[in-house]
Amino acid sequence: MKIRNILVTVFAIGTIFAAANNKKNVAPVEHFDVNTLVFIEEESDLGLGFDTAQYLPENFDPYSGEFSLKAINYIDDCDEIELGFDTSEYLPAGFDPYIQ
Repeated sequence: MKIRNILVTVFAIGTIFAAANNKKNVAPVEHFDVNTLVFIEEESDLGLGFDTAQYLPENFDPYSGEFSLKAINYIDDCDEIELGFDTSEYLPAGFDPYIQ
């Protein structure tokens, strides 16, 4: 048992010594400037099969003006939607959508 402890200790010390004296290969550091990147933008023309300009207002500019999220009408989960007919006639008997 004593010999095993000595061998393990010598091995551990040798490994630590070898790792500490290991000369790392230091690669030259290249400085990279993001501003030198060239971006390739593909001009993709989406063909819808009709002229969309006919359906837009005169002098329409999608990039002019300000956009506000308050202008979007969201459907509130609490709002009940009235369909104008009784939906229970189209559901199976005993149907409960809240039962898993």
